Amino acid sequence: MQTPNTNIATTQTKSSAVSQITSHPFLAILGVLMGALISVFTGRLLSIGLADVQGAIGASSDAMSWVSTSFNAANMFIGPLTVFLGGLLGPRRVLLWASVIFMLSEFLSPFVAHNIVALIIMQLIAGLAAGTYYPLTMTLIVKNLPFKYIHFGIAAYALDILASTHITTALESWYMNHLSWQWIFWNALFTTPILMACIYFSIPPQPLPQRGPRTNLWGFLYASTAFSLLYCALDQAERLDCFNSGIINAFLITGVFMLAVAIFRRLRQPNPLLNLSFLATRNFLLLAVVLTCFRFLLLAPTLLLPKYLALFHGYRPDQTGVVLAWIAIPELIAAPLAGLLLYKVDARFICSIGFLLVGLSCFASSKIDPGWTGETFVITQLVNAIGLAFALTGLVTAILRSGLALGALQSPVNMLTLSCWFQMIRLFGAEIGKEVMQHFLRVQSALHYTILAQHVDGGWLTEERIRLLISNLFSGGSGIDDARNRALIELGTSMKQQIGLLAISDGFILVALCAAFCMFVIGFLRYAPPLVPSTST
Repeated sequence: MQTPNTNIATTQTKSSAVSQITSHPFLAILGVLMGALISVFTGRLLSIGLADVQGAIGASSDAMSWVSTSFNAANMFIGPLTVFLGGLLGPRRVLLWASVIFMLSEFLSPFVAHNIVALIIMQLIAGLAAGTYYPLTMTLIVKNLPFKYIHFGIAAYALDILASTHITTALESWYMNHLSWQWIFWNALFTTPILMACIYFSIPPQPLPQRGPRTNLWGFLYASTAFSLLYCALDQAERLDCFNSGIINAFLITGVFMLAVAIFRRLRQPNPLLNLSFLATRNFLLLAVVLTCFRFLLLAPTLLLPKYLALFHGYRPDQTGVVLAWIAIPELIAAPLAGLLLYKVDARFICSIGFLLVGLSCFASSKIDPGWTGETFVITQLVNAIGLAFALTGLVTAILRSGLALGALQSPVNMLTLSCWFQMIRLFGAEIGKEVMQHFLRVQSALHYTILAQHVDGGWLTEERIRLLISNLFSGGSGIDDARNRALIELGTSMKQQIGLLAISDGFILVALCAAFCMFVIGFLRYAPPLVPSTST
């Protein structure tokens, strides 16, 4: 799939490529694990702990909302530029220097937090550094791991997304209960040195690539700016009332304009460090759809379940964290198991099994009633966790198999392009999924309110329920009027809970349908040969 414009001169020949293979494969796998973990963990920890940071520094909620947006938008901005930096300096140098910058910015963030502008700038810098981890650690899997360990590297990669998503709430609550809000930022000081050590000792040093065809940074800047602005519009759309906000419209219009400029420049002057035609294949287009939908599936345990527990049982974040944290344990077992099975089984089959389990667990969860507690979800969440681990491990493997079949290993340009594509789909998929689910819940709540209100207003059953409540509350009140007011408030609370319950149940059904859709799309994927040659299996 390479074109003449994508050939880049480097010092690596076919024989020297073998010398890039690490002699410390398990250390390299740990590096993959830490790289992806840091990127997801920091973003999730910041989003969950935003209210605690806001309370500590006395900032407004509007201002604080831009802190997490700036971090994730910077992740998005650096995605296309990672292709340029990786081709210019090599993945090893970029990862090591990015880790230093990331640690410094996270260390300084609490000291400047009382100045919200300074905090946003620090999170922008941290996001730019952490945004290199995902694309370049995927490159590390393919280029530096021996073939027989690649599937375990993929399992570690998938495990990061899942485990960090589920344990972040519990960790943030522990920081707040036992340490302080500063550790929401300082968490990076423990994890990043491990990544640096793994990268330093497991990836062999490589010479700087020789000067190849003339490249231009402006095309990458146009694309990065466009994607960042569109991400900001998505992230702030719900809070700022979508198209009724001038800020959202400005982001969208400017983002679309910059994207058009980037496309026009690409057509006029193709960049030899980016091979978009490599992605214009049937498998990659279908996998982009599945990867976007997968981010939507994660909302079942991370959004719908906590919302139900808070609505009916008053679960605080630390209590919800306990419910979610244990899910990482079955994922810790299921992801390596899926990686082991992938040595013998088609990735499409592993994906389908995973999505089937997710769909079944969400369909079962849609039968919720007010009596369900955190313990009630143990079985369904266990099945969901195993399904997510199988689905994502198989999905990443399908992406890499398709990429390698098209020549990603023979061309650093193709590999970096693939990694950058994965990073952008991951971020956009998460944001689109969140916005769709929140809008869906709001619409369903309005629908159920309309239906229930027709049966509540003036109905004899309602009056009978109010009289029963008045009789129960009369002895503890100051009179019949007070008892009636309290009865109406209790009836309104009960109705609000019922509406929330029905909307959340619909949300689980929507996730189940999304899982079924993923299975349908996977059926159209073309077969890609295994990553491991048959002689080594």
